[in-house]
Order: sequence, then structure tokens, then C-alpha cells
Amino acid sequence: MKEFVPIVVSTIGIVGVIVGALLNEFVRRRNRRELFAPSIFEKRLAAYEGLMEQISQGSNVAEEVIQNYNLTKEQRTELIGVVVHSIAEFTEKHRLYLDEDLSVHCMALFMGVEDIHDASTGNQQELLANYRQMRKEALRMAVEDSGVAEINRLFKVINKPKIDGALIRYFRKAKLENT
Repeated sequence: MKEFVPIVVSTIGIVGVIVGALLNEFVRRRNRRELFAPSIFEKRLAAYEGLMEQISQGSNVAEEVIQNYNLTKEQRTELIGVVVHSIAEFTEKHRLYLDEDLSVHCMALFMGVEDIHDASTGNQQELLANYRQMRKEALRMAVEDSGVAEINRLFKVINKPKIDGALIRYFRKAKLENT
């Protein structure tokens, strides 16, 4: 029995050293992630702000293409092509910080908008509704993936703001009806 005590103590010591080394590595890696997290979050946020700006500018062009009956098919195609190309360049430049699936969605968002003008009335409404739904989804996904949505929820929990009014209640009701 006395011969087993040194073996048990040695085994516990070796296991303790191994567990300590693993815990040390875990804590070291976690601290390193936390050290770089703020700068990465800032860069991600800047990339998503830029993406939102690209979507906004693209939407302005898309509305012009949809509503301006003086544009030829070639002009409409060229204008939308510039928007798609611009978003593709932006997402490629910021691909380290932007979600790949969202980038693809945003590039495809404006494809086909140039065809809405020439579609039949029924099909035109369907294409327009599809474009607007995709735009809404792109903006929502950008806010979610950037982390801003979670931070805003956290701020509401912390601050507990009393944001209310007749117009706000109308907006909330309309928002619920359209989701």
C-alpha cells in the first residue's frame, strides 16, 4: 500500500501540470482574442457602415432606373451594372470583415432591377416587391451581422428608454403588419 502512495501522488502531480498547462493556453488565447476584439469590431463596423452606404446609393440609382421612363434599356442596364460592380468591388475589398453570404446577397440585390421598367404591369409589381424585400433583408442582415442590433438591444435593456408617441405607435403598428 505504501508503494502506491508515491505513484498516486506522482500521477496527480503530472495530471495537475498537464491541466495547468492546458488552462494556461486557454486563458492566453482568450486574452489574445479579447485584446484584438475592439479593433476588429471597429473595422467590421466601418465595413458594414460602408456596405449600408453602398446599398443606399444603389437604391437611389435603382429608384431612378425604375421611375425614369426617359432612360433607354441600355442606359438602365449600364446604371445598374455600375451599382452591382461597385458593390462587388466594395465587398471584395472588405471581405475579411463582411459575411460572404451577405456579400453575395448584396451583389445580387440590384441585378434585374433594370428589367422592372419593361415588365408587364402584374409582373412589374412582383419584381418591384421582390427587389424591395431583398433590400429590406440586406439592411436587416447587415445590422444583425455587424453586431449593432445586439448592442442596441443591450442599450435598451440598460437604459430602459420610454420612447413613445402617436407617430411611433403608428410606425410600430405598420412595422408589425408588414413583417
